[in-house]
Amino acid sequence: IPTEVRGRSTIEMLDRLGVLAARPLLIHCVDLDAEDIRRIAESGCAVAHCPVANAKLGHGVAPYPALREAGVRVGLGTDSVASNNRLDLLEEARIAALLQRALHRRPDLLPAEELLRLCTLEGARALGLESRIGTLEPGKDADLCAVSLAAPHLRPVHDPLAALFHSARAADVVLAVVQGRVLQRAGEVLTLDADAISARVEEAAERLREVMR
Repeated sequence: IPTEVRGRSTIEMLDRLGVLAARPLLIHCVDLDAEDIRRIAESGCAVAHCPVANAKLGHGVAPYPALREAGVRVGLGTDSVASNNRLDLLEEARIAALLQRALHRRPDLLPAEELLRLCTLEGARALGLESRIGTLEPGKDADLCAVSLAAPHLRPVHDPLAALFHSARAADVVLAVVQGRVLQRAGEVLTLDADAISARVEEAAERLREVMR
């Protein structure tokens, strides 16, 4: 009996199995074609875009413009320390913009205003939490951070948003607040013992090295 082998994409398989109907958060989404993007958009699923992890592992670049044009909710993610050493959201946003601009040869892609939304409201929308977080307004959680633009690597500041995403880094964050609780001020983490955690991390790393020898 003549047969024809027909491969299916991951998104098509998830759709056929009914997984997309549950509207999960889809991570990475690097290898998508037009049909995959249509399925994601019609299902109402959101995507977590993790450009640094994808670049480090050589997996490719997600089709961010096509996803947004199709109406897909996209938030910015860092993946994990297994594939992203720094977990720096400002760096993630900067590299997201640089990769898309280089790939499409379009310097207008992902301007600073869009990067701000990607890190805040669009991330909240991707998680389905836009009624609680993502913007500063009455009734929402007081989640915010303050970034100093005073360091030499940030000067001169012609556009604060452009400086934030193309010059600032995590070390420039001078205040971090979650649900009104101050977690970090002036570079000092107030809720954790950073030295003790660092020591435990080194111990765990040494045990891992021993196992792998």
